[in-house]
Amino acid sequence: MRNVLSSLFLLLLLQSCSLERQLALDFVENEAKSTAVMIVPADYLWIYSNAPLIIKKHAAHANLDSLRFFESDILPYISDSIFLENYYDSFMNQIHAYGLQTYLPQDINSFIGLPQKSYVIKMAQMELVEDSSFVSVEEIIGNRNRELQIPVNKISLNTWFEISQKDSTQVYRYFDENGINDEVYGSFVQGLWDNDIRYDYTVFPLKKEEVYSLASFMGRRHAQFLFDLILNSFIWSALTTEAQQRYHYLHYNSQYHSIEVADEAFIMME
Repeated sequence: MRNVLSSLFLLLLLQSCSLERQLALDFVENEAKSTAVMIVPADYLWIYSNAPLIIKKHAAHANLDSLRFFESDILPYISDSIFLENYYDSFMNQIHAYGLQTYLPQDINSFIGLPQKSYVIKMAQMELVEDSSFVSVEEIIGNRNRELQIPVNKISLNTWFEISQKDSTQVYRYFDENGINDEVYGSFVQGLWDNDIRYDYTVFPLKKEEVYSLASFMGRRHAQFLFDLILNSFIWSALTTEAQQRYHYLHYNSQYHSIEVADEAFIMME
């Protein structure tokens, strides 16, 4: 009897998963083409540094944000216009690849006349932030665990989104943060004249070209997160209350045209 119940539960679970994936593929292949999004870009890109001050003697008499910014080896050389251009080009290209209908603020008259199944996507705020971080290296040498934390600089893009359906006063807020840091190459070595173990390494500082590449990466990432959000909203609205209770947030893998359980997504703000 127990085996029969277990088999029945597994069958119901598989049928549920099959339904969710069927709905997901229906959205990808059909519904997405009739789903419109109004993209409202951020007014500007905030750029600042949280890295520790190098020269502290004037800190008490200076604007700390400005002082940190001009002490940075990379932020003064980053063009906000180039960064945003890379971001939005990548974002819009990916959104178009998904088949969504896209509108910009200057298209408001056309957007207003669309059906209810339309979304307003506002990049409420974007911050490019430099901060200090650490890269951990670890290796087992002579049955002993050797571990070291190496200080590096990190550049992150923090983005806040406000998302709503057209003609709705309900606004949902989301956040995402991701970044890159200096690269570290090295290895643990033993001294020639003693038995001391040390880590010989070189830190390769970030270059501005890598920061511009981060912009393109984040544009694709956010387009993916947005598509997954609309996809999951479509599936959720078609499920029974019981099915919703065991629902797993899904991701559309456009490279393999497959539906997977998502391992990353926007963070929903309260």
